[in-house]
Amino acid sequence: MRIIIICLFLFVAMAHRAGAQPQPSPEDFVNQVFHMIVDSSFSKYYLVERADSCRFEKYDYDEWTKYYLKEPVSLAVMNELAQKVYLSHIKYDWRQDQLKKAVCITARKGDSLFTISNPALTARSTGKRKILRQWQELPAEERTLFSFSLPHFTDDGQYAVIDLNFICGIACGTGFTFLFRHASGGWKLIGKYANWSA
Repeated sequence: MRIIIICLFLFVAMAHRAGAQPQPSPEDFVNQVFHMIVDSSFSKYYLVERADSCRFEKYDYDEWTKYYLKEPVSLAVMNELAQKVYLSHIKYDWRQDQLKKAVCITARKGDSLFTISNPALTARSTGKRKILRQWQELPAEERTLFSFSLPHFTDDGQYAVIDLNFICGIACGTGFTFLFRHASGGWKLIGKYANWSA
């Protein structure tokens, strides 16, 4: 009897796995969803080359259900995604050649995009004010930096979570955790939580 139960369990698991959605590479996933935070008018965007950690390892299910989800998502799915985030300790560098529009730069180089926007620096001299004005006149894509976490997927490939952040100055930016469901037309945004804003 025990062998029959084990075989039945394995059959159900294989049937479930056969219907699972294959998980895309991190770059393929970002290519499908980055337009939800990156301005579509940008010809390119600067991306910190090392993937961030996702903030979804702890979450409040009732809060997400009440305020942040566009459709019902089971507690089991949310817990599975949170567990994947919690167990992930991978240091990952984005593969720029596989990303659409991304220009990968180091965090240090990214910081240099904003050094002249510091009001404390510009208050001391007219020359620095002129530099600030010139910096502010640059196209937004030249003074905006993005950082993304690695995406995490449920085992069946139907749900994914990722953090997408943008920084537009020393005290300017926003960070979100996005929840997606795979639909017939691709990934559908079903949840959005603002982690921070400046």
